[in-house]
Amino acid sequence: MPGLRPAQDRVRAAVFSALGALVPESRVLDLFAGTGAYGIEALSRGAQSALFVEQNTRIADALRENLTSLHYSFPVLASPVESWLPQASGPFDLIFLDPPYDQTGAELSQWKVVQGLERLLAPGGRIIWEHHLSSRWTPTEPLQSVWHRTYGRSSVSFLAAPDLR
Repeated sequence: MPGLRPAQDRVRAAVFSALGALVPESRVLDLFAGTGAYGIEALSRGAQSALFVEQNTRIADALRENLTSLHYSFPVLASPVESWLPQASGPFDLIFLDPPYDQTGAELSQWKVVQGLERLLAPGGRIIWEHHLSSRWTPTEPLQSVWHRTYGRSSVSFLAAPDLR
């Protein structure tokens, strides 16, 4: 579909290699889900559940069809992330945050997407943020960056609360 930028295979492989034992039996939240690549990969590696949030209705419908074809029956919400988050409840062990690359860190903060995201994070959990390498976002307390890698034009940062490391 036009406008989709699914996570590159090598980036996804590196992310899941770094996550390792955190994936099996995890509860996953895939924000800006798009194709659902992160959430589906987590499910294929033993995650117990996933919730996908995607603003574009057509893309959300395609993701639902893809999940059905893979024999998964997990919810896909067709909603802007910033509208859904205030009433969201967790906890989630893994929160994938993969906004469109034209959304800079400053825009993420303006949306207030990240504010309160830690309230959805289970003890020991991680927020995995994929972004353009030029995007700069300094997480606000209590979140701290605990892992960061760059792959071509993509960067991936893992965030956790300090007491969860």
